[in-house]
Amino acid sequence: MRTNKILGFLALIVLSVVLVFSACKKDDDDKSSENLLEKSYFTVENGVYKNGDFPAQSGSQSAPEIESVYGNTSVLEGGSNPISIKTTSSVKELMVGVEGVKGYYSIPSSNLKSADEVYLVILLLSQEFEKDSFVILLAIQNDQNLVSARQTITVTRIEAGTGKLQISCAWDQPNDIDLHLVEPNGQEIYYGNDISNNFGFLDVDSNAGCSIDNINNENITYGDTAIVENGNYIVRVDLYSNCDLQANTNVVVTARYNGRLITPSTGTNPYSGVFTEADEDYGDEGSGREIMKFAIGTTKDSGATETRIRFDYPKKEAVTKSTKGQK
Repeated sequence: MRTNKILGFLALIVLSVVLVFSACKKDDDDKSSENLLEKSYFTVENGVYKNGDFPAQSGSQSAPEIESVYGNTSVLEGGSNPISIKTTSSVKELMVGVEGVKGYYSIPSSNLKSADEVYLVILLLSQEFEKDSFVILLAIQNDQNLVSARQTITVTRIEAGTGKLQISCAWDQPNDIDLHLVEPNGQEIYYGNDISNNFGFLDVDSNAGCSIDNINNENITYGDTAIVENGNYIVRVDLYSNCDLQANTNVVVTARYNGRLITPSTGTNPYSGVFTEADEDYGDEGSGREIMKFAIGTTKDSGATETRIRFDYPKKEAVTKSTKGQK
């Protein structure tokens, strides 16, 4: 009888160990299927998440080739990054991932914006980065399911506030683009009025007056001490100066409230568009292209925090009609 009790006790211990091991394995499996890219790095507009290793290059002379990749090397949490991929190869889909992180996004060519053999992919960045610097992986797959060699962009985080309400703009050329936000009370936040009475704050103002810093981002944030009024907001973006560039500029704008992309009443969010040299206007208050309107109906705090760090960029000098063209 005593022997049977001992054997039964040992069996219970073994069963407990097996159950604990199984639970741990299940937790590991759940973590392996978690989309860490979305949580800690970015999502991709029109992309589908794939839970697997980033595809390896095909060992074939018929594999497609990427001629060049261009995207911002400075990024901010909650912002975006437009990346251009040039190739003369056929493209069935484009893959985007992060070096050392499992999983990647796949975007079919039909969902990519393209012109003159250049494809544009838009990264929507997380408000909580895993690292201050990381490497973006890109590759293409052709109709024969052959995969190109990987191309990379190393990006570094720029300090910027996220907060309860965050409006961000990113572009892909070294010129001076300005972000404007009109509050429900009519006050406008832009380079000439970078803090509103509600403490909405333009905390990143890049390439001011063509003093090129290559950050190519602007950001307006409402932190914990700010007031997010109920009412209608207007977002505009202005090409202040093309800075003697010949190329067109891809621009992306995002608006988030309590960490989520806002559904605008007019326009699109995220917005993506193009500025040409003819759009240059040296604009002041009231200038720019209207991107979206949206309404805020609650002032509840999202619990988000803000790092209020001011970038002291050169101020724009007044431009007279006799020296600069006007729209």
